[in-house]
Amino acid sequence: MSEHKNAHPEEEILERFALGRLDEPELGELEEHLLICGHCQERLDEVTEYAGLMRVAAKRVAEEMPVEAAWRRWLRLDWLPMPAPALAGAMVILVAVLLWQPWRVAAPVEWRTVELATLRGGVAGNAGVEGFALRLRLDAEGLDTAGATAQIVSENGKSVTEMSVSLVEGKAESRYEAGLSPGQYWVRLKKADETLREYSLVVERR
Repeated sequence: MSEHKNAHPEEEILERFALGRLDEPELGELEEHLLICGHCQERLDEVTEYAGLMRVAAKRVAEEMPVEAAWRRWLRLDWLPMPAPALAGAMVILVAVLLWQPWRVAAPVEWRTVELATLRGGVAGNAGVEGFALRLRLDAEGLDTAGATAQIVSENGKSVTEMSVSLVEGKAESRYEAGLSPGQYWVRLKKADETLREYSLVVERR
C-alpha cells in the first residue's frame, strides 16, 4: 500500500487486519486509509462480520464433535508411530528377550565335598548342606568301580538321580550339581544293575 496510499486495500489485507494479524508498515497505512475511505470501512465491517461468523461456526463444530475416551484411543493404537501388526511383533520380541535374558550371568555354583565311608545303617560321614552342589567321595576300597554309577535315593526309596563315577585318589567320585533338600538319603554304588555298596547321606538345612 506504500506506493498507492489512496488505492483500496486488497481483501486479504482487510482479513488480516480484522484478525489482528497485520503488521507495520501495512497496519499504519491501512488505518490512515480507513480514516478517509467510507467504502473500505464498509468492506471492513463485512469482513469482520464474516470472520466472526466463521469463529462461531468453528466453535460450534468443535463442541458438537464427540470427545473420544482416552482408553478408546489407546486401544485403537492410532497414536503409535508404527502399524499395530508391527507393534505386536516388536512386543513379542521384547517379551522373548526379557524372558531369555542372554546377558544374565548365572551365579557360580557352591559345591560341598561329602566323604561317605560307612554302610547303610551305620553312622554317616560328614553331611551335605541344603542347596549346595554335592561332590560325593565314596569309600570304594576293594571294589572294581570301572563303569560303575552312583544312584541317590530318597528316604522313601525314590530314585533322585544316577550319575557316572570316576576313581579319584582311591575314591569313587561323583558330582550332583542340582543340590538336595534337607533330609535322609542313600547313595548306592552300582555296577551292571548290582549294588556294590550303599552309603548313608544326610543333607542339613543351611
